[in-house]
Amino acid sequence: MSIKDELDLLKKQILTENKRKLEPEAAVQAEPSAGARKIPEDSGAKKRKRTLNRPSRREAHIVYYGLNGMSNVRKVQFSYALTGRTHQIGVLQKMKGKKLGRGCLLVPAVNLGDMQEFFKYWNVDVATQKILLLD
Repeated sequence: MSIKDELDLLKKQILTENKRKLEPEAAVQAEPSAGARKIPEDSGAKKRKRTLNRPSRREAHIVYYGLNGMSNVRKVQFSYALTGRTHQIGVLQKMKGKKLGRGCLLVPAVNLGDMQEFFKYWNVDVATQKILLLD
C-alpha cells in the first residue's frame, strides 16, 4: 500500500468520525425555554480545532551529504550547481528544497529521486531521513 493510499484511507476515517460526532448533536435539538437566549457559537474556533486535528500531507526528506575528499575547486562548482549563483537558479530551487545548514538539505519527497541523481552525478555520498511537515 502506497503512502498516498494510506493517507486517503486515514482521511476517510477522520471524515466519518467527524460525521458521527456531528450527527447526534444535530438530531437532538431541545426546545429553548422562554427566558433562554441562544448564544452564537464561534465558528472560527471550530475551524481552527478541526484543522489542527487534520493530518499533514507534506512529506519531505532531510538529506545529509559530505564533500570530504573533493578539491576546493570541485566543492565550489558543486555549491554553485546546488544553490545557484547571482543570476542562475540552482538545482535546489528547481526542486523546491531548502538548505538547512552545512551538508544538510530539506527536499520534498516527490523530488527526492531527482536530487539523488544529482548527488550520484557529483559522486557525493548521501544519507536521507524521512519526515512529515506540519503547517
